[in-house]
Amino acid sequence: MAAKARSQILLVVALVPIMILVMCLGATYVYQEESRSGRLVRDADRSQALLRLEIDEASASLHELLDGLAENSALVGALDNGDAAALERRAAPVFARLRDQHGLSHLYFSRPDRVPLLRLDGSGKSGQVVDRLTLFDTAESAGRSDGLDLNAFGVVTLRVTVPWRDGEGKLIGFVEAGRDVAPMIDAVHRVMGLDILLLVKKDMLDRDRWDEGERQTGGQGDWDELANFVSVARTMPTIPTPIGLMLEDGKPAMNGGITIVGVGKKSLAMSVRPLVDLEMKPIGDVVLLRDVTETSRSMERTQIWILLVAAGLVVLGFWRCRWLLHGEKPE
Repeated sequence: MAAKARSQILLVVALVPIMILVMCLGATYVYQEESRSGRLVRDADRSQALLRLEIDEASASLHELLDGLAENSALVGALDNGDAAALERRAAPVFARLRDQHGLSHLYFSRPDRVPLLRLDGSGKSGQVVDRLTLFDTAESAGRSDGLDLNAFGVVTLRVTVPWRDGEGKLIGFVEAGRDVAPMIDAVHRVMGLDILLLVKKDMLDRDRWDEGERQTGGQGDWDELANFVSVARTMPTIPTPIGLMLEDGKPAMNGGITIVGVGKKSLAMSVRPLVDLEMKPIGDVVLLRDVTETSRSMERTQIWILLVAAGLVVLGFWRCRWLLHGEKPE
């Protein structure tokens, strides 16, 4: 009986610490995972806010440029007269300077009836997908209209449209300026140290026109890189295969969640946010990626050290109890 009692006591002495160890390891893992996910979500939120700030600042800058152009009486007169040739003579050198100094992608002039009068485009890629009437209506009623837009060549552009009026308040036309969003993505990448992908749904684009746009700009995009999306701007040379597969399967957490994806020997934290156009319609995804390889390894090392130390203490406690119960040190 005494031997049986000692065996049961030793079993309890061994099992209780093991159970406590498992619970501690689980609690530590959950705490570290939540802490890491919280940091990653905050980083993604800050990156999204920074991108929004970049877009807002670019929008304000474009408004200032258009306000300055409105003070050019020759430009205003040419638009009022509907004289495309005179407007081009005066606007072309202005656009060239603004393109070089401020990264302007296009400058459009339209008549009051929304019919285009002159389009100046640095890359030659015009032809929008969205309904331009909505843009004009908003500009006329609110005095301005701005937002992200997708053209037929797959370029996501910040567009700002303002109505021009004569001294009596009569509408004489609309002026639109735009900037490519890709440099803004690069700016966020440099500040936050994470990678960004702008993905657009393929059903929003025409394959031939997209290929034409890539040829015109010397782009290296690959239409077949993803099945349902095409990358229109990104800060990494290629999309890792595991990331592409998860995006195609629709598995990554949307709207702020974090998914950890193994890419070779690396671990990447991925957050997917919706990409919306001027009409607030979803046209694709904004994918934020951060390398968390070292963080993941640090968590693993912490878990291993906790396991080793706790296991050592359990073994020492077991043998100490056995020695006390037997009244002698085991051989």
